[in-house]
Amino acid sequence: MAGLTAGTTVVAIVTGLVIDGGAFSAEAGLPAATAQVTSAPTPTATISMPTVITPAVPIIRSTVLAADGAPAGPVTGGTLVTVTGTDLEAVTSASFGAQPAQVVSVTADTVTLQTPAATDLGAVPVTLFTGTGEPVQVAGGISASGDPAASSSAATAALAQAVEPAIGASIAAATPAAEPTTPSLTFTYLPDPRITAQIDYALAHWQDYNTEVYGSIAGNDCVNFTSQSLIARGWTMDAEWSFSAGQYSAAWASSTVFAAYLSAHPERATPLTAAQRSEVKVGDIVQFDWDDSGDKDHTGIVTRVENTASGVQVYYAGHTNNTDYRSVDESLALAGGSVSYWSVV
Repeated sequence: MAGLTAGTTVVAIVTGLVIDGGAFSAEAGLPAATAQVTSAPTPTATISMPTVITPAVPIIRSTVLAADGAPAGPVTGGTLVTVTGTDLEAVTSASFGAQPAQVVSVTADTVTLQTPAATDLGAVPVTLFTGTGEPVQVAGGISASGDPAASSSAATAALAQAVEPAIGASIAAATPAAEPTTPSLTFTYLPDPRITAQIDYALAHWQDYNTEVYGSIAGNDCVNFTSQSLIARGWTMDAEWSFSAGQYSAAWASSTVFAAYLSAHPERATPLTAAQRSEVKVGDIVQFDWDDSGDKDHTGIVTRVENTASGVQVYYAGHTNNTDYRSVDESLALAGGSVSYWSVV
């Protein structure tokens, strides 16, 4: 037995053993005793790694693009734009700056949006949201370098921590922390040539009346002037709204009738209340009811919209009380009454 090692079990089998009166002996002729040696089993252990299930996360992987390939469109809104990425079917809403945008269609890799109208020119941030209200991630926001490896290393350290805290702590200590970045989408609002033509006309004729072409209505020329600016914008006359040979239709010359005309033609303009002032944009129509009678007493063209610390300030051009940039609030303070607007399409 000198060759055995610790932990070895020895089993001896002896045949022909006779026990007699307390003594024992082996019978002759029987096989000699044999020994069987078995090794003890090697200890084993099983470590189960936790299963990590990562849900599909929508990611934007492109800029906002209009049909001409540019991330830009007119301030009047209505531009169809697309955004591409992965798992985008979770998108349910979007915003351009502070204005909500219409989601036209959604697939796994493409979202089509219609831009809202804007009150200012220039670039605004674009954000897409899931049904839970979470903003959709824009590719490149994983780390400062844009390398997803940093995120992968962090996940590896977290997994090791779950299996063996000491190992996880070592990996985490060796993994550099990723610097957060906030990539974003933008869309640039450009001047609309129709609005530019309208405002150029208004500023050219707010005190220099274009009487050779349109004449003037003594003491009540505000709607005549507003109608002229809409012709400059590209509107065409119809049976209800027209001027010819010195004759004005009622909708062309009366604030109240003009309001009724616009109400019947939403393809040309839609109403905005005073509470919707934040939606008013340059080129829209402003109307005043000085005595709160329900009739419209004065009409002008919005020539400036400013977002200030005290709120949105609207300015307008008009005839009768000739002005190019008169404040709506100042007019209300002087004359009283109420104000409403028309968002020109």
